[in-house]
Amino acid sequence: MKRKLYQYGILLGLLMSVSACRKDMRLFDKDVRSTLEEFAKQNPETKLQVTTRLGNFTIQLYEGTPLHRANFVRLVKGGYYTDLFFYRVVYETAIQGGAEWMYRLDYDLPTEVDTSKFRHKRGAVAMAQYDPSMNPEGNTSASEFFIITNAEEARKFDGIYTVVGEVTEGMDVVDKIKEARAFNEKPVDPVKFSIRILE
Repeated sequence: MKRKLYQYGILLGLLMSVSACRKDMRLFDKDVRSTLEEFAKQNPETKLQVTTRLGNFTIQLYEGTPLHRANFVRLVKGGYYTDLFFYRVVYETAIQGGAEWMYRLDYDLPTEVDTSKFRHKRGAVAMAQYDPSMNPEGNTSASEFFIITNAEEARKFDGIYTVVGEVTEGMDVVDKIKEARAFNEKPVDPVKFSIRILE
């Protein structure tokens, strides 16, 4: 028992040290909209490159979801999406990556859902939501995102999650990540990724 507690203490210490090393990207709730609107004026980028050991792919962010575009770019420029993991594989539907509990940001975003323009097609990039019991307003996670691999299975997501962009190159890499062996949606060997601005 003591050994298990000791091992747990070491693991917790490592997680806390890693978390402490990650740049502080928090926003206070009352400042989220104004901060992102101001940031958007000076940072118009929409094209990103995701680098993994299985290859790279390109994401084009939509200008039609301005708060989410600005937030995504802000996190990329701040180094937040560096050495994180695609930690969830939803069978025949999507892969999910970003910040698990140890890196979770303490703010969320109002949804920017427009099904007349953006749907959960194959390659769509959308932001996750927290459990409704903790998120009755249906707001969007500031950092966790998922990429659709099967549009038929993802139709039920339309009108719920904010679609922020799409994969325009390298969808074969996303498919490779999706095919990773997983147990209860958790990959046995999670794929690490980093994101940088292209333009």
